[in-house]
Amino acid sequence: MKLRKIILEVVVRDRDGHVVARRRKRAGYLANLTRFLRICLYGTSDNLVDITGTSRSWAYNGTRDTWLIRVGSGTTPQTPNDYSLVSELGTGAATYGSVIVIGSNSQFTISGAVTIPGGGTVQEVGYSERLATYHTLLLRDVVPAVVVPPGGSCTVTYTLIFTA
Repeated sequence: MKLRKIILEVVVRDRDGHVVARRRKRAGYLANLTRFLRICLYGTSDNLVDITGTSRSWAYNGTRDTWLIRVGSGTTPQTPNDYSLVSELGTGAATYGSVIVIGSNSQFTISGAVTIPGGGTVQEVGYSERLATYHTLLLRDVVPAVVVPPGGSCTVTYTLIFTA
């Protein structure tokens, strides 16, 4: 099994739930995600960098909870060593979709919505998990600017596609 690609979709809705903007692109990989998958696949441990920039050891049997979608206004290009959003606007709970098999590929989604009461311009998005007692950013991407109106929301969906 190999991670073939990650597709990112960002959908912005107004306070009444109407779609006002949509962005879709191929997502990037962070070193934290690579290390996290290695830990899970091989039952080992490794150091991951939390959202404060602190390197922390995490093992396969460690605690995992609080899955979050994060949105921000930063424009700094994504790099493999990113560990936080540049300028965070808010967070929302993330959920996992079921595994779907299509031909020789299998995939699942990670998705969540973030409400931005005062509105704002979203230009970066990400996904984090709380491992033990610290949050670790596993995905981060920069997207073309999208304006979220006051009271609106931004739904972020990552689709992870694996091939046999």
